[in-house]
Amino acid sequence: MQFSTGFRFTDLFFGKIRGGYISSAARFITPYASVMLLFFYIAPAAAMAAGHTPPADARSFVVSGLVTNEKDEALPGASVRIKGTSKGVTTDANGKFMIEVQREEDSLVFSFLSYYSTTIKVGGQRNITVRLMPDEESQKLNEIQIVGYGTQKKIANVGAVSSVSAREIQKYSTPSLTNAIGGKLAGIITRQTSGEPGYDAAKVFIRGLVSQSGTNKPLIIVDGVERELQDYWTTMNIQEIESFTVLKDAASTAVYGNRGANGVIMITTRRGVVGKPNITFRTEAAMVVPMRIEDNIDGYEYALLHNEALENVGEAPKFSAEEIQKYKDGSDPYMYPNVNWYDVVLKKRTRQMMNNLGVSGGTETVKYYLNLGYTIQEGIYNEDPANTYKTNAALKRYNFRSNVDVKLSKRFSLALGLSGIISNTNFPGTDAGRILMGLKLTAPNTYPVKNPNGSQPGAFGDLLLNPYALTTQTGYTKQFYNTLVSNLSAKWDLSYVTPGLSARGLVAFDVVDITQNIRRKTPATYSYSKDPVTGAETYKQWATESPLGFYNLNETYRTMYAQAGIDYDRSFGNHHVTGMLTGERREFTNVNAGNSIANLPERRQGLISRLTYNYDYRYLLQLSAGYNGSENFPKGKRYGLFPAIGAGWIISNEAFWNKNTFSLLKLRGNYGIVGNDRIGGARFLYLSTYNKSATGYVFGRDQNVNPGGKSEARIGNPDVTWETAYKTDLGFDLEMFNGKFTLSSTVFHERREGQLLERRTIPIYAGYPGGTVPFGNVGVTENKGIEANIQVRNTTKSGFYYSFTVNFTYAKNKIIENDAPPALYPYQDLRGYPIGSNLGYKALGFFQDQEDIDKSPSQTALQAIIRPGDIKYEDINQDGKITSADRTVIGTYGSEPQIMYGFGATAAWKGFDATIFFTGAANRDFFFTQGWTAWAFSAQAGYYNVMQQVYDKRFIVGGNNEHAEFPAVRAASKNNYTGSTLWQRSGDYLRIKNAEIGYTIPVNLTKKATLKSIRVFIQGTNLATWDKIKVIDPESDFGTGGYPIPRNYNFGLEANF
Repeated sequence: MQFSTGFRFTDLFFGKIRGGYISSAARFITPYASVMLLFFYIAPAAAMAAGHTPPADARSFVVSGLVTNEKDEALPGASVRIKGTSKGVTTDANGKFMIEVQREEDSLVFSFLSYYSTTIKVGGQRNITVRLMPDEESQKLNEIQIVGYGTQKKIANVGAVSSVSAREIQKYSTPSLTNAIGGKLAGIITRQTSGEPGYDAAKVFIRGLVSQSGTNKPLIIVDGVERELQDYWTTMNIQEIESFTVLKDAASTAVYGNRGANGVIMITTRRGVVGKPNITFRTEAAMVVPMRIEDNIDGYEYALLHNEALENVGEAPKFSAEEIQKYKDGSDPYMYPNVNWYDVVLKKRTRQMMNNLGVSGGTETVKYYLNLGYTIQEGIYNEDPANTYKTNAALKRYNFRSNVDVKLSKRFSLALGLSGIISNTNFPGTDAGRILMGLKLTAPNTYPVKNPNGSQPGAFGDLLLNPYALTTQTGYTKQFYNTLVSNLSAKWDLSYVTPGLSARGLVAFDVVDITQNIRRKTPATYSYSKDPVTGAETYKQWATESPLGFYNLNETYRTMYAQAGIDYDRSFGNHHVTGMLTGERREFTNVNAGNSIANLPERRQGLISRLTYNYDYRYLLQLSAGYNGSENFPKGKRYGLFPAIGAGWIISNEAFWNKNTFSLLKLRGNYGIVGNDRIGGARFLYLSTYNKSATGYVFGRDQNVNPGGKSEARIGNPDVTWETAYKTDLGFDLEMFNGKFTLSSTVFHERREGQLLERRTIPIYAGYPGGTVPFGNVGVTENKGIEANIQVRNTTKSGFYYSFTVNFTYAKNKIIENDAPPALYPYQDLRGYPIGSNLGYKALGFFQDQEDIDKSPSQTALQAIIRPGDIKYEDINQDGKITSADRTVIGTYGSEPQIMYGFGATAAWKGFDATIFFTGAANRDFFFTQGWTAWAFSAQAGYYNVMQQVYDKRFIVGGNNEHAEFPAVRAASKNNYTGSTLWQRSGDYLRIKNAEIGYTIPVNLTKKATLKSIRVFIQGTNLATWDKIKVIDPESDFGTGGYPIPRNYNFGLEANF
């Protein structure tokens, strides 16, 4: 096997790669897909049919029975063996067994992992029920944890790894998996910025932001394969997930080499178990209520405020007292409209439905798991009944998964996985951002909902189309989002070569196809006026009608992946050694890319290794490394080695330790180097590019000959490379009272070097034309913090179960180097501040009167005339005037929260269960949008909506302004609507993320209907929020909000057959 740039072993799967391998891929995919489909259709049926028992020998007899745990719950997969022989069986999904016995003198040995074995003499018994008791020490020793490219015993792992059970994330009713993990795991920071169907996934970071220019997204691994195609993982069906694990430190992520610096999220899907078919069905329906809809003033208050804005700048009022009264009493709704556009455009509530059907089972030879999901999510836009098409936002999604495990022989097995997602979404012809901005721009008295003649009202500029027309009269877009992911893996037990040796292989093919059918039109709009004397009506046309047009967009992405490796796991007395060596190659193609460079396949390949050693589960050592390469970098600089070393000491396993109180105490630490090759910028930054249509030199006597020319478009950097992260972690794991109390905590530090930035320290006189300055790996940041997880759980003698959980993450980053030229003033240097920090003015309040203005530093550089009620700024450089030199770093924490936490409780008793979970964030700077998009009259008087909060807390010239929070209203004030601390708010919040109450109907009532169990539940999400912003959701991006985040009231049912 040759492992170089050619990486020849993948030729077994993909054929030789030259310009690409589409034709070779087709040759590979066709037989592979055929075999997979054959298995998916035949294997489950074969597994169900294969569960028969051969006829017993005439001299023998059959013993049947049941194996349970200490709670009398069935133990599927328990071993039942005739003592002194190799003959045995395993229990089915219901814990039942049947075994042929030769003599009544025989004894049966019952065993299960992490339980004490029990031996029972058969005698005259033909039916035996056995209760196995847990071996808590063995359970702790044998608990398995998923890690990169394999698994490890949890107790022997020295890395920072967090996981959450499938049951926990299934408690949150959401179409997007990302919204179910916030606050559930230490180290995870999430922020949901939109509730729009199909686009409601939260931003997810592991230990916060670290890169200034590259991506901060974690690497996503699903069933052992990197799967980031168009955020596929965010649309997975939550019910098909078996485990959700987060790898955070170098010891855990070094095996991913130049892709692991941002941490890794590992998702494994459910697989079949031995036993009869087990059918699960879950259905839930929710009422969805949009949160934080803006509360704006009405037309009457707006007219008063408009007059006030004009009076504040010495102009005559626009509206007379009679006209203002008409806005108030609605006596002339066409000339003096008073419209709440949010009520016109948005629904008060909508609906969501999620249905799921799962089937699992199998034999020792074939096991299967099948899952079907169907999701409906409706948007919040009102529609025009006259339209023959839908304009409301809506999502219909179908999820399918089939996992089949086939044991072809005692030593060789195959695992096949196929998953499909079909998402059909519908949107108005105008995107959500423009619709929501239209609602903010349109004052209640701008125009009526409809003109007297039924035409659509409109006006100049951004008011050309009214908000209702934007939503219902501009056509619609249908998006078809189809995803297929597949993988075939094999495992070969090589213990006959040497004990503990095995080999494995994996191939995968994924494809995402996106089609958008866009049908747009423009309605005719008119402004209406009426002569106050004659009553003559006049209509002025603003927008010209265009018919419903059509065009479509297509995107197709494909990924092919191959992996082969060997594993070693063996004990020598008290010495336990594991080893792993893996080779892999991945190719990603943007099939419909717009240019030849972007269309070229992106290829990565590498070698991965890990070696662990522990002595008597007391002293732990781990060495791991990834040696990876990417063709996106220059030849000779495409490969890098990313090593890590970790160690641990399980003090509680020492002879001197008393385990009566502290049943586990483990210290762990590691250091390593990890990379991030998702650095931003264009591909092949080591190559220079040229503009072939540049302006040429002028020739000739009359200077009229210009043949055109070429110029440099971008200067290549022959040394461009990945970001390099140097990570250090120290932590401990503690258990008390036989596992009833657990505490895990880690402190971490990372220095991220080599971040790709445009070289801003290269002076203009160096000769680089505008936009051609090369990029360099010059950026440096630091990130440090602490994370912790606490769990308390117990079951009382009466059967009452309760648990409490707390998760906490604190991650603080700062910029060390950003290649900025030396700042004229030190306080304008962003070095030392968090990523996302900005410059602005420090607000000191408001000018109270003209005397206050006269004795303060001049602000005429910002605006020619300063008046009472305008914002007063601090003269940072103390030169007696406010200029751009007085801008300083505003904000303390950055654009993402430094702290994320979650805490909750669960209780269960006699079929009833209840859960409540809180999430929160802290240390985040939030800024309302500064400038023309935000506040009333910031462009001109009578333009833009006004929030009730602004109206109530504005500065009133000549009034009592002790509690004023906003400046006096006036038109086009550059002084007031520039970036400053006046528009800064705390982004801290606490939210009831989820609450659920359920009841499981007693088995004696359900078994008559051939049901194993039925559970009904009611659930709520985003039930209450405490924050200091109030007017919009605290998780929103900077600005004045977007598509509202929903609050759900959910009812559901779960049934097992």
